[in-house]
Amino acid sequence: MPSRPLILILDDNTDNLSIMRETLNSKNPSWEILTAQGEAEGLQCLQDQLQKGQPVDVVITDLVMEHETSGMSVLQRSRQLDPQVMTILFTAREQSLDRYRAFELGAFDVVEKTIRGQSAIREINVKTRAALGYKAWSQHIAYLRRYFDPRLFETIERDPSLLKDDRKVVTICFWDIRGFSRLCESLKAHPRLISAFLREYSELGAKTIFAHDGLLDKFIGDGIMALFGVLNHKDDEGRSDAKSAVQAARQLREAFEKLLPIWMERWSLYTADRIDIGLGCGIHTGEVIVGNVGTTFRDQFTALGPPVNFASRIEARARSGQILLSQSTLARVQETIACQPAGEISDIKNIPGTFPLYEVL
Repeated sequence: MPSRPLILILDDNTDNLSIMRETLNSKNPSWEILTAQGEAEGLQCLQDQLQKGQPVDVVITDLVMEHETSGMSVLQRSRQLDPQVMTILFTAREQSLDRYRAFELGAFDVVEKTIRGQSAIREINVKTRAALGYKAWSQHIAYLRRYFDPRLFETIERDPSLLKDDRKVVTICFWDIRGFSRLCESLKAHPRLISAFLREYSELGAKTIFAHDGLLDKFIGDGIMALFGVLNHKDDEGRSDAKSAVQAARQLREAFEKLLPIWMERWSLYTADRIDIGLGCGIHTGEVIVGNVGTTFRDQFTALGPPVNFASRIEARARSGQILLSQSTLARVQETIACQPAGEISDIKNIPGTFPLYEVL
């Protein structure tokens, strides 16, 4: 939802339209309020706003306009045009209102105005604010669904407080495809070959992360960031989460190596250049702030803190097919996962020191 909510009021009485618009505007100067005189004009306005890419957030419509059930028609058609729109139905003719039918058609709420006046408009104002809040919440929930395994998301829906900012020890994974920029340059005349591959690779990454109870933080071009231990955290100093992260990295490496030959064959039809790409991975365990970090323009559930930068720098050191761990991750997995020393890293901005790295065998 945009930072400036867009409200559309429908009524066939111009005086009522003017009063309602002025009253709502005076109480909510940040709202952009459009008006339409009747059903046909209102639906056309809804359609025009969608075509502009500026959909209406809340429709407030009178029930009786051109016809006894014009408001019902607006309710049904507006939901067909935009399933995300919130609709509030109002009427001064209570006998014409089928409240159950209104809710079946998707009305957010109904206001019965037995006497037209400021008290009814105040109620409409309160319910419009509630509709805007509900829309923002539902869009946020829809946004979050993309980043969590459906099994974990059921837990979030039952207890949204789990998303509050909090300090946690988590294991952070970064993946990136080595040699991908050169491949894009070689195939710049065939962008669909690149986008189709990225889509398949991204879906593979998400499924692998979810299979190991991880959280998909973000896609960054051909890179992926994931967190392990955000919700399914166990009281074992992060050992289970670190093992899950490494197991996910190994599984994704194996799946990537199976996917690659299929795409190499396709790409070779369109470029004579040598194709040499591979997946690199860096993993680090540390204490970060995890939660919903956002503005009125954009939300992001993510992790913040130096360990995130550290994990990213480890990933930058990984060669094709290599999974590199920090010492703090190694300490949590070394009893069950074979690793070997893989050099040191010491040039991390704002993190002084020399840090050993380990490669998963």
